[in-house]
Amino acid sequence: MRIAAVAAGVLACAAAAMAVAAFTAGGEEEPAPAPAPAPAPATANGGEAVWVEHGCGSCHAFAAASATGQFAPDLALSLKGMPASYIRESIVAPAKVIAPGYPGGGMPEDFASRMSPAELERLVEFIRAGVPR
Repeated sequence: MRIAAVAAGVLACAAAAMAVAAFTAGGEEEPAPAPAPAPAPATANGGEAVWVEHGCGSCHAFAAASATGQFAPDLALSLKGMPASYIRESIVAPAKVIAPGYPGGGMPEDFASRMSPAELERLVEFIRAGVPR
């Protein structure tokens, strides 16, 4: 019986030593790297950030931006089939063509000076990508 007690003690000590070794020897696994974020759609190219920065969705409805503004035309409807040049002009000279059912003068006339040419192009590209052709 004495041998069994000694053997049990040795096994208990060995188990305790292994547990201590596992916790102190850096037995923690390195966390798996986080998955890479999904790439932004190539068509957006940062244009949605320009949209948000300039508050376009506060007036315009535009499904591609999840915008529900009601003070200005829904861009998917008013710009349907329009080329990039028309969209660009609608941003920088909004009084030139007024969408039916909306009064003129609601959109600021100074977007050409508020954003860089590169930002304007990204915004145009973003809008054009979300408008049916």
